[in-house]
Amino acid sequence: MASVIPDNQVSFSHAELIAATSGSCPPFDGSTRGVGTDSRAALPGGLFVALPGERFDGHDFVAAAVHQGARVVMLERDVPGVAGASVLRVPSTLRALGDLARYHRRRWGRRVVGVAGSVGKTTTRSSIAAVAAGAGLSVHSPRGNLNNLVGVPLVLLGLTDRHELGVVELGTNHTGEIARLSEITRPDVAVLTRIALEHSEGLGDLDAIELEEGAILRALGPTAVAVINADDERCARQAESCPAARQVRYGLLAGADRTGARYRIVKHESSSPQRTRVRIERPAAAALELDSPLLGLPGAYALAAALAVTETLLGRALAEGEVTSALASPALGEPGRLTVVELPDGSLVLDDTYNSSPASVRSSAAVARDLARQRKSRLVLVLGEMRELGPLSEVAHRELGADLAQLRPDLLIAFGGDAQHLLSGTLPRSHFTADAVGALEWLQAERRPGDVILVKASRGLRAERVVQGLRSAGGSAA
Repeated sequence: MASVIPDNQVSFSHAELIAATSGSCPPFDGSTRGVGTDSRAALPGGLFVALPGERFDGHDFVAAAVHQGARVVMLERDVPGVAGASVLRVPSTLRALGDLARYHRRRWGRRVVGVAGSVGKTTTRSSIAAVAAGAGLSVHSPRGNLNNLVGVPLVLLGLTDRHELGVVELGTNHTGEIARLSEITRPDVAVLTRIALEHSEGLGDLDAIELEEGAILRALGPTAVAVINADDERCARQAESCPAARQVRYGLLAGADRTGARYRIVKHESSSPQRTRVRIERPAAAALELDSPLLGLPGAYALAAALAVTETLLGRALAEGEVTSALASPALGEPGRLTVVELPDGSLVLDDTYNSSPASVRSSAAVARDLARQRKSRLVLVLGEMRELGPLSEVAHRELGADLAQLRPDLLIAFGGDAQHLLSGTLPRSHFTADAVGALEWLQAERRPGDVILVKASRGLRAERVVQGLRSAGGSAA
């Protein structure tokens, strides 16, 4: 499920490269065309950015990039193989990539929505993009996990004259990343979905995470708009220091205040294995009641945020047909984010394998519990370790295990590292195994036709192998 890096054909003159990065480069005529970080990709006349990484250093592949047609190479140090290309020297290629994207975003000059938060960013971002496109806007919002200091700049560099709106996801795993991404993105509308325990190994405790995620709101100017999950106390607290004059709130308890309007979720109930019936009250129009492919309360939150953003941008209420059309878009939702897989034996698999955190597991498990109750089926949880929690990991897993026991699953299979602490004596059947392969073996041995099966883990555990194994087995339970 690796993200596809979006292509771009963005142009920079010599003067623009120097102005954007404050680097040094011998003069050249004309402009570069396209910015890339992969030396294997064709880049005729383009700019290759040599990024150092944990496993590979782009400086080692400059000759290959020049062979692929790069006209300019951005470097931190001298390397061989640059004959035939101009060298743009900068202190940090990662920083300069962001500076290029910031320059282009300002040069492009249209509106950008930034989405941050500990939970629900991707679903919210794709929902905003789909609803805005359904309302007639030309939207740029590539799919995939492009939310870091490399991905966000590459998304922004894809903005062209044919786009009216950019929708960008901002992620973090170390302090200061949201502030830097907000500086690069300069959002006109910022959405803060929820603040919860995540990446505490690099971010610290929950208070530190709150400050980190709240940086997107503090970065807004007075003419920008903040869209905030009103059900989250930490989001609401961060909104208090937001300079934006207008705030719009959404959620179950989304009370309006003097600075903004509310989008209130008054219904979210399963209407089929793959649909949720959602009713959302709006500030200046009749409530909308729709069947949404976004499951459960998490899906209702994402849809409410998308309505709030799009109607705020357009300055009008959306017609029901516009929203219905958007909900039919294939761009809505992404693989591995609480997507439904129906097996031939009647089992229902909730594929939530992209990543995991305590709050997201609780949310997804509640959706799975509701579906199992509606179907009168067994509930099976296949849960891997939640990584990057640092010294808080064992306690977080133990507390989550106790909460999951309250859902009374019929079977819990935990795999990988600290996932062993999910097991509770109150669970009727539970197993721990080392990895996803072992989890699949246990699952195939113990599951039954018709089960509702949630599969979720941190990215590094490759939990998608469990879903793939169930698919390839044709849904036959051992």
